[in-house]
Amino acid sequence: MDLIGVVGTSYRTASMDDLAAATLPRELPDESLRELSRLAGFSELVYLGTCNRVEFYFRGESRIHTNPLLFHLRHSLADLTDGSCQLPPEDRLYVHHGRAAARHLFRVTAALDSMMVGEAQIAGQTKEAHERAHSAGLLGGPLDQCFHEAFHLAKRIRNETELARRPVSLVTLVERLLHDHLAATTGPAIIVGAGKMAAQALKLIRGGDPERAVVIANRTPERAARLVARDPHARNLPLHELLAAPPAASLVVAVTASELPVLDAGTLSTIRAGAPAGEPMLVVDLALPTNVDPAARSLPGVIVHGIEQMRDEAERNRQLRRQEVARCEALVEHQMLVLRRRLLDRQLTPAAKALQSSFAEVAQRALEHALARDLDHLDARERRALDRMTRALVKRLVQVPLRGLKAAAWSHSTAVLDKFVRGIEEGFVPEDLAELAEKMESKPEDGA
Repeated sequence: MDLIGVVGTSYRTASMDDLAAATLPRELPDESLRELSRLAGFSELVYLGTCNRVEFYFRGESRIHTNPLLFHLRHSLADLTDGSCQLPPEDRLYVHHGRAAARHLFRVTAALDSMMVGEAQIAGQTKEAHERAHSAGLLGGPLDQCFHEAFHLAKRIRNETELARRPVSLVTLVERLLHDHLAATTGPAIIVGAGKMAAQALKLIRGGDPERAVVIANRTPERAARLVARDPHARNLPLHELLAAPPAASLVVAVTASELPVLDAGTLSTIRAGAPAGEPMLVVDLALPTNVDPAARSLPGVIVHGIEQMRDEAERNRQLRRQEVARCEALVEHQMLVLRRRLLDRQLTPAAKALQSSFAEVAQRALEHALARDLDHLDARERRALDRMTRALVKRLVQVPLRGLKAAAWSHSTAVLDKFVRGIEEGFVPEDLAELAEKMESKPEDGA
């Protein structure tokens, strides 16, 4: 993990202009990313660019100190983009190595470092960055494992905490409210108003039901006509006609600039009466001052949500999200332990293979020596049984030093594994063991 790092800048450290200048061009080919990795001395590389952050996650062949790291990365980016990509000054960058880099990746992917804590988009953006790096051949080692653990953590936080289940933006609250209601009803929808918020309301309705019949009513019919021009399932209606003969609906969204209520209890009661039997009617009042007569809240089968009510809900959700952050941070630390164990197991594999090979070599040499001398009377079946027993014993004996190696690497540094493997590769362990075995085999018997 010590060779993993991240260089980045975000809304916390830099301006929007800095972020724009540091963002790689969308059309930058994968070959350029591979060249960037080579020039900067990385063996793995993932570029993550969003509207709020630009980050380069990497793994080096050896530890890269901050100053040379920034020097090579800055110049490599400028060369590959003809100067269009410029990292901000050092005081607007952050550089993390090892566990700090992995922890940063976990917090970013889980939306704990986002401008809006708990937002859902960053996990998808991180997955896209990971997939691009994978397709470019820039992953496959410990950094790849870090990203997989980050995705697992984000899923746990989404499923095990309330962080992402409580919307804190009005748009998200309205979207969830509309979609839940559309899923439970079949009646038409009415939008009163034809401004930007009315257009947004129509978009949200279409996101929940692309074919739901929608009526858009406005004092200026021309504005409503523009909204429905490209929507085959929507029609416009002058507001005075809607008030004179209210059509049936299961959903009403009011978003006009009127200073007085536009929809009174009688109008809403008539709209509700024509809706499919048994379906509740949802009224969403997004206007300030209110477009809906307060008396409508007492109508049977009518549910009214006002903007002040939703703002209060958003604030409650913010408070609850803040309370959930401590649970999320605990999950981050747990996942850090999981990552460390898995990376240690990954690094232990070469040592295990080398040790297995060395033990097997010594055991085989000793077995052949014994079969040629003291055990030469054994038949083929007995020799095969002895060979199987020797192989099984080797597998069990190997686990003893492996447990010690793993404990040493966990308590101190994984460098002990690299040194051990190098020692085996250079022949020290096998030769020492082989020499000991030969001495034991050649030792004369007592009384000889």
